[in-house]
Amino acid sequence: MKMVSTGIEEKIKEALEVYDKNFRKYEELEKEVVHILDKQLKKENIKIHSITSRIKTKESLAEKIERKQYENPIEEITDIVGVRVVCLFISDIDRIGQCIKANFEIIDEENKINGHDISAFGYMSAHFIAKLKNEYTGPRYDHIKDMIFEIQVRTISMDAWANISHYLDYKSENDIPKELKRDFYALSGLFYVADTHFEMFVKSSEHFRKETADIISDMLKNEETHKNVDINFDSLKTYLLQKFPDREHLSDKSVSTLVDELINAGYTKITEIDEVIQKTEAAFNLYESMFPPATGRRFADAGVVRISLGIFDEQYRKSKYPDDSTFDSQEIQKLVIR
Repeated sequence: MKMVSTGIEEKIKEALEVYDKNFRKYEELEKEVVHILDKQLKKENIKIHSITSRIKTKESLAEKIERKQYENPIEEITDIVGVRVVCLFISDIDRIGQCIKANFEIIDEENKINGHDISAFGYMSAHFIAKLKNEYTGPRYDHIKDMIFEIQVRTISMDAWANISHYLDYKSENDIPKELKRDFYALSGLFYVADTHFEMFVKSSEHFRKETADIISDMLKNEETHKNVDINFDSLKTYLLQKFPDREHLSDKSVSTLVDELINAGYTKITEIDEVIQKTEAAFNLYESMFPPATGRRFADAGVVRISLGIFDEQYRKSKYPDDSTFDSQEIQKLVIR
């Protein structure tokens, strides 16, 4: 049986008494920190995967006091209340860190990401020791505003690796059998590579979207230097936004569905769709006045594409609207430019 010194036993007992006395405050502090973080991250338009929180259990608190041999446990332990923000990309960590610094009083911070060896035990994250700012006053805050808490920020990959290594139950680097260390570090490196490549991918995606927007803008201005853009989610969404700025724009899911429809119908370039819309402009306007959508007087952007194709392309019409005779109106068809 593991022996615990009398001095540490007494410190654990005293700390647990304080813990029990303050437990309701810990719960309130946890709730407030999560609320403030969630509100401010949304305000800053920072997308995250999750915000989770916990209050350290009595068993975990006692184990930590014994392991660390604290002199003043309640004062020295800063993570009785802990909050974790899991984000998507490495670049988000700095943005979230700035948000944390702007909304809490920071006592200490440690960035375990920048400059750390990827073979380091466990995995990396940014840690902030903080408390509520003085501006939070009144009955809701006065009894918890001086209490310390910890916020961790990490990516999904970092969180996955931390959870896996925790499950393996290796508490320190020395716990890992030397026969497994090479594989352990290799796995850590793979998670790191995944994070860096996700970051590279999102930056490439942003660059592609900007380039696509410029090309489509040139196309809609009838500039001859424009490139022909393949139909994909980014290009079609950009086209719809620019081509129909005054119409309702449907959800990303609807745009994705339309991409599949167009490609399955044999359309591969944005210019092919734009050409159909130009050739059916007068016919579409008449169709919309004769057969307006059930939800209102005008079709949404994706609806314009579908109806225009239904008017112009017999194969598409038979596939998409097999029982709809409205497209066969001679009055509408005679307005189509062939």
